Amino acid sequence: KTTEMKFPLFISLLVMLTSCLGPKKINKWVARHYNETEQAPASKKNAVPYISVTSPHFSADGPISVTEKKTTDLLPLLFYWQWDYKNTCTLNPKIPIDHFAVETIAYANRKGLKQKLNGERVELSVENIPNVFTIDDKGHLIWVILYYFGWEALSIQPQNKDMVVTYRVLKGDEEIKKRVITIPNASKPYYMKMFQSLKKKTWEFLDQYDASMAAAGKVVIDQLIGEL
Repeated sequence: KTTEMKFPLFISLLVMLTSCLGPKKINKWVARHYNETEQAPASKKNAVPYISVTSPHFSADGPISVTEKKTTDLLPLLFYWQWDYKNTCTLNPKIPIDHFAVETIAYANRKGLKQKLNGERVELSVENIPNVFTIDDKGHLIWVILYYFGWEALSIQPQNKDMVVTYRVLKGDEEIKKRVITIPNASKPYYMKMFQSLKKKTWEFLDQYDASMAAAGKVVIDQLIGEL
């Protein structure tokens, strides 16, 4: 009888602990981050005739991010519960592509790519881009008579996906060279510690993600110059 009376309270407590983090909240965090750090589109900043950046994934439409919540591991026993909730956030590809393109064009100017091309021009196309991250919430709850003991591990995990960029060197309308450059995703996972703010950690993760997309532009230009 005691178990029957306490079990609904136990379930209510579990729901309260694990349902506060969801797609709507994460999308708000992402939107606020990028609304405060929004930059001019690459096509309108540092645009030069000898280099262009495009992508089949680029689209100015759509929301800043779309997040889906999934339960990948749920073990509901009488006195022990275990769960793993994953909020997977997909960024609008425009965000990383703009960060990549702005730095690529600026770095090409600084490195003297125009002189290296000697009248030729180069077209870059971002074929693949890592634009997904996951906030992973793994938790455990043990129920002992009138008490419960719980713990959870929160982390922010980047997508395990390489960035792939193709470049074409053109002389007039004639293609004289074409190569594929692969850049591993340099974003690092973030692990939450006690009393840390998940919102602030998400913003920190996005800051380093944006920096990694910009750094990829330098990698491409350095390799391109080395192959000319």
